[in-house]
Amino acid sequence: MECNFKKVHTGRDLAISTMVLLSGAGLFFINMGLGICIGICGLCMFIFYKGGYRIDGRGILLSRKSEDISKACRTSLVDFLEGRNPTPTIKQGHEGGTVRLDLYYNQTENVAYVRLYDFCNYVYEPATGIIELNGDRAAKLISLF
Repeated sequence: MECNFKKVHTGRDLAISTMVLLSGAGLFFINMGLGICIGICGLCMFIFYKGGYRIDGRGILLSRKSEDISKACRTSLVDFLEGRNPTPTIKQGHEGGTVRLDLYYNQTENVAYVRLYDFCNYVYEPATGIIELNGDRAAKLISLF
């Protein structure tokens, strides 16, 4: 499954950007240089500050979480993602190596997209494709992080 995640604005991003822009406009009348500087920062935040993710063609707003997990948990996690294990065991740390888990999720919809990476030769190499989890399996994985 090939998924392209696009960064998008969330409601929180727009609220913060608006507050910074309005504070810059208010400060313009007190200190013109500071007001212009903060106003430009607010304008740049409208353009560049994006904290959410969307998959092309879908309307669900996702959050992202990346975790480094001990390599000892890799088989349990792969079995969970493939549906063979009902509950994964996850242990934080770097004991015996590292596996990175990228999780794009929406808690209210109980949807998660997961990808595992192995750390080899100082580079994270994809160990699995992007796996879509729905319902209880997604809720279990989201609750672990």
